[in-house]
Amino acid sequence: MTTVYFAPPPGLDTLLGDMLDLALPGGPLLLPATLHPMLLFVTGGEIRLDHGGTPASAGLLGGCAGVRLATASPGARILMAWLKPGQLPRLFGIAAGEIFDAYLPLDRLLPPAWLSPLVDAAGDALRPQAEALLRRLAGWHGHRTPTLALPSDWPRRSAGELAAHFGLSLRQFERRFHASAGQSLRALRPQARLNRLLLNTRWTPSPDWADMAATAGYADQAHLHRDFVRYAGRTPSAYVEGLGDDPALHLYRLPRAVILRMCAEPGLRG
Repeated sequence: MTTVYFAPPPGLDTLLGDMLDLALPGGPLLLPATLHPMLLFVTGGEIRLDHGGTPASAGLLGGCAGVRLATASPGARILMAWLKPGQLPRLFGIAAGEIFDAYLPLDRLLPPAWLSPLVDAAGDALRPQAEALLRRLAGWHGHRTPTLALPSDWPRRSAGELAAHFGLSLRQFERRFHASAGQSLRALRPQARLNRLLLNTRWTPSPDWADMAATAGYADQAHLHRDFVRYAGRTPSAYVEGLGDDPALHLYRLPRAVILRMCAEPGLRG
């Protein structure tokens, strides 16, 4: 499985994390839940989502609160990039909450003339066309106000403290947060905690799950086990085994610094 990762085009680093060019071996994929939307360009073969059909050559895959099932054809290749928290309006003019748990083809958002260079390109030729499109979108929507982007210490703050941070009432904060994330802060917290654990487990030889559960703030090891199954679709031990060769977990095998730049999730280091 071939992987290339690289910085976003100049001027777009405030909107996008690092980009990933990934060739897949083909077959079923059990994809862990994701907090934020990502851009997805299919540059070769075909990807089929079990509850979303076959994605177009370019689209937005929203964040989700559960695992996704997909199938890649042999030789499938994708170019992907996560939107940084709160920045989707400055690239596409919509909030992340509008595409939560959904796939939105770009041809529903953009004029055909903007997308025609992508349709005519494939493989390595698609990347410069995709970057040109993203620069055009940033020029078109870059003046828009981003939605709420949490501070890096948000896992340790209450909803009231976060509302005060943004100068909002609690009710205003909850409403705006749901629009920007697609789910409530209360629903997002356990998912974000498991995301951090997925990353930290990668660099923990022979993890002691009881100890990791206590350190991460779980009530007990059974609680950790349930969240692993809910958000990663695997038991903790199956996740560790899958880090070896499961293509759906390829992201977690990348260097830590690359993952942090790619996902751009505040509090991920915690």
